[in-house]
Amino acid sequence: MHGSHYIVITAIVLLSIASIGGILTNYFKIPYTSMLVIIGLIVGIFHIFPNLKITPTLIYYVFLPIIIFEGAVNIKIAPLMSNAVPIGILSIFGTIISAVFIGIVFHFILDFPLKQALIFGAIITPTDPISILALLKNSAKKNSGVGDYNGDNNDGIKTVLEGESLFNDGISLVLFEVFLGLNFHNAGLIFLKGDILNIFKYIFGIIGISALKFLYEALGGSILGVALGYAVSFLLSLTVDYLTEIMISLLLAYVSLIFAYYLHVSFIMAIIFSGIVLANFGFEKKVSSKAVEVFPVIIEYLAFIINSVLFLIIGIEINLFKILNLWIISIFLIFLVILSRFIAVYLFAPLSDKIVNKLRHKIKTFSQSINLNKRYKRFLVFGGLRGALPIAMALSLPLDLHMRSKIITYVFISVLFSLTVQAIIFDIFSKKKLKKIKA
Repeated sequence: MHGSHYIVITAIVLLSIASIGGILTNYFKIPYTSMLVIIGLIVGIFHIFPNLKITPTLIYYVFLPIIIFEGAVNIKIAPLMSNAVPIGILSIFGTIISAVFIGIVFHFILDFPLKQALIFGAIITPTDPISILALLKNSAKKNSGVGDYNGDNNDGIKTVLEGESLFNDGISLVLFEVFLGLNFHNAGLIFLKGDILNIFKYIFGIIGISALKFLYEALGGSILGVALGYAVSFLLSLTVDYLTEIMISLLLAYVSLIFAYYLHVSFIMAIIFSGIVLANFGFEKKVSSKAVEVFPVIIEYLAFIINSVLFLIIGIEINLFKILNLWIISIFLIFLVILSRFIAVYLFAPLSDKIVNKLRHKIKTFSQSINLNKRYKRFLVFGGLRGALPIAMALSLPLDLHMRSKIITYVFISVLFSLTVQAIIFDIFSKKKLKKIKA
């Protein structure tokens, strides 16, 4: 009973602190997510919640499904399809290049083992849809000039940023599992004793297995999500009670997670595609008008509660004094993560624009696709925030993994900077730039 009391009291106190943070946000003019992390850092210094721990299970199986689902059901299929080229290129190729770049630089500069360096690259690469969606909503509410991003240009860049942040989470998690699962134990013997033919066989064998695993998990999760989205949409047509419709719709996020877990495919991709199908098919044709009206409010509120608790706990969990003692490495990490994002965006933006320009006049679907001009590229670089998923991946590393504690520390350093300094800069930048775009 004592444990139950502690959980309830802790939840009430955390939500009370989050409410205070929401009030302070209006006075200090900084993003809500940043305010919560800062308050969490202060609370953590005084060890008010010594038994409060953030775990991978909590993030993966409790927090992420609703948060990702909320982002997915708010994606409209028309702008998503229209901007599928930049979203696909950035979320797939940009994510892979960024992860490998960070890993290689990490390996040579900090003398990290290559395997662990690549794992770190995969962990810290995904941009965080939780932070980005919260900041875009914050900009929309506080900036009447931007409003809800209803302009075509605003809608396009918002879709690209949101879509890429959602999809690269799924891609990064698959990449993380691929790097973690690579077996390098016999690599030394092969390179020392094997002839050139065996060495190439070994290298291409690893690449082939990794590529197949990557495709199976990413595509498998996407197909599963679409199938579950249509199945639940059909189920919704069997009832006329809007409360039942809402309950079934919310359960879809966790049903997608469970099926993906047992089929060994990406649960993030499954949740994203099930949410997109539900919102653009099920809610358009299969549910009552009352459910369509009420569901967005309910899922937004649930996501808001989860975000509030999550960012507070992240702040509480971060050991600020330990990070300050590593200030040289911290500066290097921050520079490396931002540089990797810059390279990914600026390297693949021209390719995206070239493909879009060819397709725009041939296929009607791409007629409204945006070109990633200089303003948009800066917007995407600043918007490359890191958050909950990297922390979950870092904490889920095997306990016997060499350099595990260092990887976790470095991930926390990067996330802390991203959710405070970078998030505040992005908040200011987004309001300023989106006003210009609308004008």
